[in-house]
Amino acid sequence: MKYILCHDVGTSANKAVLVSLDGGIKALSKARYEVLYPKEGYAEQNPHDWWGAVVETTKEVVEGSGAGEDIVAIAFSTQMAGVLPVDEKGEALMNCMIWLDTRAAKEAFEIIGNRVTKYNLVNLIQFLRITGGAPGFAGKDAISKILWIKKNEPDIYKATYKFLDVKDYLIFRCTGNFVTSRDCANISWMMDTRKRKMCWSDAILRKFGIDKEKLPEIRESISIAGKLRKEAAEEFGLPEGIPVVVGAGDMTSAAVGSGAVLENEIHAYIGTSAWLGAHMAERKKDLMHYMGCICSANPEMYLCVAEQETAGACYEWLRNNFFDGLEFHELDEMAAESEVGTRGLIFTPWMFGERSPLDDHSVRAGFYNLSLEHSKSDVIRAVLEGVALNLKWALMYFEKLTGGSDYINFIGGGAKSDIWLQIFADALKKEVKKVSDPQEAGAKGAAYIAMVGLGYMGFEEVKRLVRVEKTFKPVKENSEVYERAFEKFKRVYRKKVSRTGM
Repeated sequence: MKYILCHDVGTSANKAVLVSLDGGIKALSKARYEVLYPKEGYAEQNPHDWWGAVVETTKEVVEGSGAGEDIVAIAFSTQMAGVLPVDEKGEALMNCMIWLDTRAAKEAFEIIGNRVTKYNLVNLIQFLRITGGAPGFAGKDAISKILWIKKNEPDIYKATYKFLDVKDYLIFRCTGNFVTSRDCANISWMMDTRKRKMCWSDAILRKFGIDKEKLPEIRESISIAGKLRKEAAEEFGLPEGIPVVVGAGDMTSAAVGSGAVLENEIHAYIGTSAWLGAHMAERKKDLMHYMGCICSANPEMYLCVAEQETAGACYEWLRNNFFDGLEFHELDEMAAESEVGTRGLIFTPWMFGERSPLDDHSVRAGFYNLSLEHSKSDVIRAVLEGVALNLKWALMYFEKLTGGSDYINFIGGGAKSDIWLQIFADALKKEVKKVSDPQEAGAKGAAYIAMVGLGYMGFEEVKRLVRVEKTFKPVKENSEVYERAFEKFKRVYRKKVSRTGM
């Protein structure tokens, strides 16, 4: 048997997964690292922490499996929208501004905003025509972060040889090459994503004063970034020369790993964040609700995405602050003791701003209609229901782009919770399919991308490797309860906006 060594580099941890060519998991190892919040709006990580976790977990799966000689490729699936300036030797000049970082909100407004009409229409039209989308106002996109560095850290900008995303840095450490994938380049909003282009946009870079030579080479996800060089091979305990595939970001890898690879099939990811995704042949967008298409891992397709900032993070926050010591399955059992709709208690899961369908970095979460009659079980269930109602809100607009689907494949750590998947089925009024190994969908997706790149199969053949573990069907009576709760949920945000004048 041959294997793909995959690394799923998330916000809080890296997982090394050894995936066989039939889609099975041979070995798995996990190592955690920190997110740093030095100031309000800042969210950083030390890139040496990623690399240390990659080295540690690689050694563990290789030594534990004894399959080092049978690894035919290495592939990464990573968090996206990070900006890490490095010098010519690949040494980091500062910590990485990860996807959660909002310090560049002012630069984002200068790029795309207008105090009278909200959007700078000239800039907006140019972005839409060239990139298929546009930066958000939250300042989380790479173009805004690079401009923040140029303005606030001019010495670092000048010394920068390349601005890298998370995956780009890890590929460099493995191969010595500065390479990025189409999907990661796309969401920087500096790339021309029209089908006959697929390159950095000279017009956008010139307009905003960003030096093209400071950006890595763009390649297809299925192409080979380079071979594992001696230094990395020695750290990993592997033979040098193993092909390193360009791979893809977490969203695009997981989209492949979900098994929803045919056009307009919808999948949902519930992890730290959440998103809806569907592969599409043509670019589509809904700028007002911050959803649209980015380049897919499949070079013949785009991936339509609606991202939400905090989902599982809300559940983790609840456990860490109020139920420390309990496992998530124990919280699930407590949530099951509460009734559908939690007797009118509503939780809004906007704990670090929101992208879709709100695109509001300043909005925050809360419990509403909380009374002395509510119990711990109600509070827990309200968090699960709030995330589901928030996804329902995004799905309303998402289906207008994709045409809709009777079922949705669910992946991510949240998909391990049966009670949560039933809540999603009831709230969304859709058949929910739980994909096997849901937490490993990103790593498996990276493996499938590598398999396509190495010629073992085509993307359409991924479906035969992805197994549906369980199906959840909506219960009509529950759906009616959630429909009423949904109307109240939306009113919470409208009242927030009217009170604050946002």
